[in-house]
Amino acid sequence: MEQVVDALLTGAGMLWKALWALIFGYVISAGIQVTVTREQMARALGDRGVRQAALASVFGFISSSCSFAALAASRSVLVKGAHPANAIAFLIASTNLVIELGAVLWVLVGWRFTLGNILLGLLMVLYAYLLTRIWLPGNLAEKAREHAERAQEAEGMAMEHGMKGNWRDKLLSREGWSNIAHAFFVEWKMVWKEILFGFTVAGFISVFVPQSFWNMLFLIGESGGDASPTFLVVLENALVAPVVAFFTFIGSMGNVPLAAMLWSREASLGGVMSFLGADLVAATVVWVHVKYYGWRYALFLSGLLYVCMAAAGISVHYLFAAAGLTPEQRPALEEMVRFAIDHTFFLNLTFLVVAGILLWLHLRGGTPSHQTQERVRRTLEGVSAWPVPRLPA
Repeated sequence: MEQVVDALLTGAGMLWKALWALIFGYVISAGIQVTVTREQMARALGDRGVRQAALASVFGFISSSCSFAALAASRSVLVKGAHPANAIAFLIASTNLVIELGAVLWVLVGWRFTLGNILLGLLMVLYAYLLTRIWLPGNLAEKAREHAERAQEAEGMAMEHGMKGNWRDKLLSREGWSNIAHAFFVEWKMVWKEILFGFTVAGFISVFVPQSFWNMLFLIGESGGDASPTFLVVLENALVAPVVAFFTFIGSMGNVPLAAMLWSREASLGGVMSFLGADLVAATVVWVHVKYYGWRYALFLSGLLYVCMAAAGISVHYLFAAAGLTPEQRPALEEMVRFAIDHTFFLNLTFLVVAGILLWLHLRGGTPSHQTQERVRRTLEGVSAWPVPRLPA
């Protein structure tokens, strides 16, 4: 029981340290979602090209950061006419190039991991673009689009947070901020179980799984987690990390505390980076892809993403080594879970007040009708690994 309590406190401490960053990231994400519609994205992404892939990455960056919402958004973009390569770029960016993920990484393990995660996302987009240029069976992609169209029609509608007017009108009006508040809480409804589960699992793994297990699973340098492991060590770490992520069933935000835990357990930088990108090959994500596109395209997409995240993780490792940016300190878990009256305490209080204001706006009015919310709920049930509660009338 003492170990169970210790595991729960460890997970709670990591969540407490990252709480303000989570709220801040989702406020920014909700604000951007309200100002840009999905139709605007799809119209610009119909052709294949470097410009379109880059634009798809930008749209992914400003889209939802929940893994399951990103899957639905990527499918919607594909159905509305985007080239498959651009839809893949959108999917990668919407789960890796997101503000809240980078903010939580910075808080837990430092700014170099935030920079590394940005590079990871950009390199994954680049590698996916190059690989789909070499091999992307046209009939396979077309059949996947047709399958996705049928799946989307069966669900009724895609979730959209939008209102007429330019971004100034949206940000300077009560209706705009009500929509931001609604988007903020829709995001949290989708991810709070994933986040809570991720931090709890990280706490239990850190307490109950001995270092000998990680030494068996991940090869480490001769000096034990040194800053310059051999290529074989980096390659093995980058290939094994996504397999670990497959069995954790956790999305992008839930992977962050586990990645921090892996770094503290002496995995290489390439392995940690590969793990951060591996939310796209978690078992639940693969299953959603099967529902959307059918088995053939889901396996093709999962294999493509696996190669991209492993290659990108290795690339980030050696780019950091060449630039002298490889982190040398491995913070102990005790440093990540410390409760104290410090800057984290006051930042959490500040952003909890912000969340309270958004909750007030959300409850006071200006939110979508009950019928619209019910359609959104049914859509989320089609993409989420978790049951979505029915909203009160």
